Amino acid sequence: MTVAWIIFLALTVACLVFGLSRRMTGRRHALLTFAWLCAAITTTIVIFSLFPGSEASGSALGFSLGGAAAFVVAILLVAVRVQRKLSEQDAAELKLKKTDDRITELTQQLDRLRQHFSPHALESMRVHYYHLDRKNRDRIGIVTGDLRNVDFIDIWVNSENVDMQMSRFYEKSVSGLIRYEGAKHDHAGRVTHDLIADELARVVYGKTPVIAGTAIATPSGELLTRNHVRHVIHSAAAQGEPGFGYRQVQSLERCVREALRLAEQLDQDRDSYSIIFPLLGAGEGGAEPSTTARTLIGAAVDYLNASPTSRVSTVFFLAYTDWELTACQDAVSSIGLSQSREKSAPIVEARR
Repeated sequence: MTVAWIIFLALTVACLVFGLSRRMTGRRHALLTFAWLCAAITTTIVIFSLFPGSEASGSALGFSLGGAAAFVVAILLVAVRVQRKLSEQDAAELKLKKTDDRITELTQQLDRLRQHFSPHALESMRVHYYHLDRKNRDRIGIVTGDLRNVDFIDIWVNSENVDMQMSRFYEKSVSGLIRYEGAKHDHAGRVTHDLIADELARVVYGKTPVIAGTAIATPSGELLTRNHVRHVIHSAAAQGEPGFGYRQVQSLERCVREALRLAEQLDQDRDSYSIIFPLLGAGEGGAEPSTTARTLIGAAVDYLNASPTSRVSTVFFLAYTDWELTACQDAVSSIGLSQSREKSAPIVEARR
């Protein structure tokens, strides 16, 4: 009996250790039940070894049992019933684990797809020119990349809200970029004079909110020195709503017309000038780039066709991401414009 006791005790310990291992995840209950049974049998052996005169009797399945056998069978029947219930729990846990693993896998796939199909900023700066009339003049252009690298366009259009409140310096928007780059800075890059925002606030003081599509011109501040920008035209292209942020205004065509009409009134001593529009309202306004590009470029083409003597030499559109570039190219293609040439542009030296 001593040898049997040692064997059962060793088997019990082995089952417990193996049942707690990671390889048995989802099957621990069933194996631990067997370990408990071994422990119970071991205890029975010990009891009847120490007290050989002990008795236990009962009947199971029509058989009468006595002594240690009855005690072991009683424990076995209880263990089998528990085993059945715990096996169901094991199956449920396995099913839940498979579901969790599938959800994790799908989440990872969704993240990869989101990264693949998300817009990516265009690092290289290229300029695409398009003919507008039979004189083969380049009147429409698409500029790719960061607006800070543009130094050959006279007027920048700023996508602004109807309250004419420029974005904060470090927000990821055209308004914030123009505000920061047009300001004076100290040696550490901190703003010392908020030139463009202060001038805009002075011009619209007591006159806001303005009507959607309104265009207001200000000097370009430090952009004149660094990017050769003569003027900034602030276009009311977004409208805010408390708790919901900004959304694109409905009258995008008016934004383009008013900006171009205002540009005609600037620098009367100049024969021609160029102007660049971002995709108004497609940033913080959350508008769809394709629809926005078709509306803006279509409005610019209509204006130039209706104003053959316009001093606007070329109307450019900024495509900061690959999605915006595709949207602009689809727009000019749908209008029927043909590309005349494409060239790369030098990168403006970063502000020191």
